[in-house]
Amino acid sequence: MATATIDNAAWAGAKATPCKALKVRPYTLARPGRAFLVPEIALLGLGALQAAMGRHTLGTLVLMLCCTLFFHVHSLDRSLVGSKSSRFWADFLESVSLGLLAAALLFRAFPNLVPRTGLALTAALLLGFLPAILKVFLPHLLTRGRCVEDILIVGTGDLAGKLYRALVSQVGRSRCRRPMMGNSEKLAERGLALDFEELGDLVVTRGISRVVVADLDALSRESLAAALLDSRLRGLQVCDAVDFYEEISGKIWLDALNPQWLIYTNGFSSSRLGSCLKRCLDVVFALLLVVLACPLALLVAVAIKVESAGPVLFRQVRVGLHGKKFVIYKFRSMRDDAELESGPAWATDGDARVTRVGRLLRIFRLDELPQAFNVLRGDMSIVGPRPERPCFVDRLKQQIPFYDLRHYQKPGITGWAQVMYRYGSSVEDSYEKLQYDLYYAKHRSIGCDIGILLRTIRIVLFGRGR
Repeated sequence: MATATIDNAAWAGAKATPCKALKVRPYTLARPGRAFLVPEIALLGLGALQAAMGRHTLGTLVLMLCCTLFFHVHSLDRSLVGSKSSRFWADFLESVSLGLLAAALLFRAFPNLVPRTGLALTAALLLGFLPAILKVFLPHLLTRGRCVEDILIVGTGDLAGKLYRALVSQVGRSRCRRPMMGNSEKLAERGLALDFEELGDLVVTRGISRVVVADLDALSRESLAAALLDSRLRGLQVCDAVDFYEEISGKIWLDALNPQWLIYTNGFSSSRLGSCLKRCLDVVFALLLVVLACPLALLVAVAIKVESAGPVLFRQVRVGLHGKKFVIYKFRSMRDDAELESGPAWATDGDARVTRVGRLLRIFRLDELPQAFNVLRGDMSIVGPRPERPCFVDRLKQQIPFYDLRHYQKPGITGWAQVMYRYGSSVEDSYEKLQYDLYYAKHRSIGCDIGILLRTIRIVLFGRGR
């Protein structure tokens, strides 16, 4: 029987025939987590070693772990670069405060863990000021090429430019240390035109560690695959635009999303055991919320009744799992006749319909407390996409692609979109929040839910709601 053979060189040459002009955009991504993680692990390791040797109680290690936990809840490693100094220092102080509060609660519950004062202060200073020290020295590391990754965004259409602008908006502007030609920022904006055959040489000469393919044209993607095959087998990372943006931003990029990506990507998985465990945790958390918040809920009810006429509880139809409608419960935060003249409308900043008590409830998310009963009834979960009104769902499905996909998850009291994005009051806000909702749907797990709950606690304690 004759054996078929493939001429790899001929195949690559045939596939490398470009159908459109190729453009590349350089992007330098700061990786401060590398500088953050090493000293953090060293300090925690030192604390664990001392505790194991019996030189002091476990309390010092517990204190360090609490602070470390809230550093990551606040994503301080990312805000070292991507945030303004004022925002970074606010997040830093919140992290330390919450870490010390969590440790104090544990020490109160387990008095034997309480460390000596001197050791506790030393541990808090060592770990607490680690981000502050890195904030000062990190710019010097970045200018010397440390803790950075050189990336090329490639494509033949407009998508590569959209990705670059989205990264600038989400993460920050690229700072190329070795411009390819002329001004690096102008180059990144307009893109450098290349032949497909030149792409492999550029990857080698520039020391590129990753190429991001931002192209929806099937023939162009085949040409790019042929052009990058040699570099890929030599260790170059090559990834899709949606995957890269997801990694960097914590949301799914709708501009490049297509059904094929949804079918072949990892995630979006569920199991009966996982669903059962999530339901059990929902019931436990909801019961705890009802019991612990009962005195506060009574005060809220009295305040609502005293300030304005109307019922204490607000009932409204929302869209839940698989599009099923249900009635949601909230403490009333608006006038009883809020939509009598205007009809259905999103709440806005300084909304005149919101009462004084209602404004306070919204700041600390206390108006959401009655939804614990929605969780117990099975209509909602503690963590999930926020349920929307049917009239808005019908409108958003027509204007936002893949909007119905969020209804494959049971809606929640809090969610990834709620802790990562401001209150939505427009189609544009709904577009952004859908990207976070899809990210949660892909990565949902008990660990993910716990992380969201910790971020929600931060929002409630520091009045970040609306």
